[in-house]
Amino acid sequence: MGCSSLIHYSSFFTMSLTWEFSGVDIALIIAFVAVIVVFVVARSFYNKSKSAGVDKKFIAERWKQIDELVRHGKQMNYKLAVIEADKLLDHVLQELNFPGTKMSSRLKMASYKFPALKQVWWAHKVRNNVVHEVRYSLSPGETRKVISLFKKALKILRVL
Repeated sequence: MGCSSLIHYSSFFTMSLTWEFSGVDIALIIAFVAVIVVFVVARSFYNKSKSAGVDKKFIAERWKQIDELVRHGKQMNYKLAVIEADKLLDHVLQELNFPGTKMSSRLKMASYKFPALKQVWWAHKVRNNVVHEVRYSLSPGETRKVISLFKKALKILRVL
């Protein structure tokens, strides 16, 4: 009995498994591969269309106008430049489909994907001070710093 069980085990280990593909098996494999290809292509198209929705020419033109306001060197121009730069960034965040009902929530969501955008919070707070505090005054240096942060954000988002 010991000898026959040895033969039985040795034949078990030398057995090879073969898989015969039927037409159904081949059809399932082709369908699975097709679904993966469609998913990859759709995702690639979605990512391209997401960034393609931003009109970079419009952004560049608006930015020139903002720079021009800063160059005029008057307090009201500084304030308007800061407000317009903030609005432009908010517009871009909306175009890139960052969720939120306000600029602050969209900026927060964008900061998760682009951590360098956290620097823009200070500039956004300055914009809030300009809008909500009647006596808030911007120095030329502060204005340049705020504007440069907004510009940096637009570059990080690859729209300027």
